Amino acid sequence: MGTRILLAGLWLIHGLPLRAIAAIAAPLGFVAAHSKLARTTLINLRACFPNLTERERSILARQHLTALVRSVLELGILWWSPVTRIRSLVCFKNAHFVTDATRPVICLSPHTTGLEMQGALIGMHFRGVGFFTPHKNPLIDQQLRRARDRLGDVIMLERKKGLRPLVRAIRDGRLLYFLPDMDFGEANAHFVPFFGIPAATVPTLPWLARQCDAVVIPCACHRLPDHRGYEVEFFPPWKDFPSEDLDHDLQRMNRFIEEQARDYPAEYYWSHKRFRTRPDPTEPYFYRWPPSPDDPSALH
Repeated sequence: MGTRILLAGLWLIHGLPLRAIAAIAAPLGFVAAHSKLARTTLINLRACFPNLTERERSILARQHLTALVRSVLELGILWWSPVTRIRSLVCFKNAHFVTDATRPVICLSPHTTGLEMQGALIGMHFRGVGFFTPHKNPLIDQQLRRARDRLGDVIMLERKKGLRPLVRAIRDGRLLYFLPDMDFGEANAHFVPFFGIPAATVPTLPWLARQCDAVVIPCACHRLPDHRGYEVEFFPPWKDFPSEDLDHDLQRMNRFIEEQARDYPAEYYWSHKRFRTRPDPTEPYFYRWPPSPDDPSALH
């Protein structure tokens, strides 16, 4: 019942201007920032921005959670609004890096609050392929899949089915929109610094680039000022990637994601438990609450 009410609410507001949706999100973000939902965000911000004051981190946590709420409220735009409206809300910057590519393309992107808008625009302009884990809620998962189907020529492949279908799709010329900055557990993970903290990092990107002879083009989606929508910015294709040094490649990947998180801190996914898996299994749980003063994630 709760999910159906949420879907009904998203449908009711999906035609509103972004400014109006932002006004709805503001009080909801304030509530989220003062609830248990803020714990993971605050612990991540304490670990990654130790030089900020507690008040500065609290303000940043509220800004992030408000942006996250806005992104949820804007899902209705992707699900039910005309394609012409979506195109008007999201623009490309430096898309020529993709259109000029003479090899298969993998777009490396961090998880930001605009990731669904970014995926929609990429899917509307390029033959694409996505690699995803189904949403736990079947109704939400159904809506996400329908939106992707109606907005472009994109095929979605589940992670549990392995990498072979993904390799075939990339070799066939489909652009992969790839977001690797999640903690997928200990299996196959390399512990690579992210904000100076060892983070479980999957080696999939350099492996795919080598298997598919693909060029990696970093990109990121950020919200435009004055409620004008979103911009997807592409950066120059990486040269000498992958290299012969896997750790170097993974450090390069994490560095780019960290740069984007520093430049747009309110929009990065701090609400994800990025440091859940630790290199030393005897370490205390990173996200325990209340934290210990001795932990790198401790809140003072």
